[in-house]
Amino acid sequence: MGRSFVITKSNSIELGRKKKTVSRSITIGPNAIKFITLTVIAVLAVVYLSQSTAGAGRSVNLREIQDSKDNLMLEKERLEAEQTRLKALKEIDGGIKKQVMEPVDSVGHIGDTSAQ
Repeated sequence: MGRSFVITKSNSIELGRKKKTVSRSITIGPNAIKFITLTVIAVLAVVYLSQSTAGAGRSVNLREIQDSKDNLMLEKERLEAEQTRLKALKEIDGGIKKQVMEPVDSVGHIGDTSAQ
């Protein structure tokens, strides 16, 4: 048979002496209930604030990334337009170098009867 372990308030470990044991019941009065309630509410408020702040921080980061994306898309469109303009100017410059007209050997005037 096992021995029962008793927690006592006295420093004596002698057998046969009556010892006072520590009370296992906890008495909670009105002040303790108020304190526990306020503590629980404070902990819940801190948890709520930390979660809402984290959510706001994520939305700010998301907004910054979206703004950056929009700016990069505008820059891309601007660069594409610039690229098209430069290609057009290059084609125009290349077209001027080609000689489309032929040199004239003789000039004939309208109404000039001596040329016939």
